[in-house]
Amino acid sequence: MTTRIRMGVALGELGRAARRANPQLVPTRAKLDEFCAALSKSTDLEVTPYAAPRYDRLLKRLHLAEVELAWLPPLLALTALGRDARPVALPIRAHSPWFWAALFTHPESDIEKLTDLPRAAAAWVDAQSASGYLVIRAALRADGIDPDRAFASEQFYQSHAAVVRAVLANRNTVGATYFHLGDDGEPTSAGWGAAEVRVLKRAGPIPGDVLAASRTLGDHVIVSIAKAMTEAPSVALSASARGLFAADRFVAPEASHRAHLDALARYLLRERLR
Repeated sequence: MTTRIRMGVALGELGRAARRANPQLVPTRAKLDEFCAALSKSTDLEVTPYAAPRYDRLLKRLHLAEVELAWLPPLLALTALGRDARPVALPIRAHSPWFWAALFTHPESDIEKLTDLPRAAAAWVDAQSASGYLVIRAALRADGIDPDRAFASEQFYQSHAAVVRAVLANRNTVGATYFHLGDDGEPTSAGWGAAEVRVLKRAGPIPGDVLAASRTLGDHVIVSIAKAMTEAPSVALSASARGLFAADRFVAPEASHRAHLDALARYLLRERLR
């Protein structure tokens, strides 16, 4: 008998996050249906879609084992992994499952070092953004800088693109966004695209999102899904995953991913306890 599992994605939340990073990427129910159909064919499982309205609904369904597969961003993965789920596959974007956060400014800005921040206006993505707010604030605090008092003013812009525009339009503004590192230690892609910027602070690495499986699933089912995603996936599965998650490919999770998640948890706990 074919095993039936339910794949949950918070499409509304994922769509907002995707538009913050890439306005051209808009996850849809049709793309979720395509991904589930391709995963079904690659595994001989019956994978049905669940389009959650919000992440809290998705976590609740995962906790109740009403959803057996879930796509989770790093901050939610901290909640679910170890308690309700285990990682199955990690997306690779810009050749890496990790990304970093940067505090940056205009290349000709008078804001040249962190001690200049009291003269700067801070441009953030939103209060739940890891690379666009939380991680940089935690990193500043670790350096002995109180982010609540470090800036002349602060404003949320709701997208990475809007933060970049604000920084490039005003030389007294600093902003936070994401970037990926190449093997040479230099950014290969970033929220600022091809624009020239001055990076004042780096922080990370930040683990990316996770395809997680409920702990109620049998090992043989999880292995089947992991192999389909990471070991020579079909053309249809690769294309549908790229369309839904903007992932180039997938890799199996390693101990380092969990270690970075745990480090991120400790990092952010210090910030939230302030």
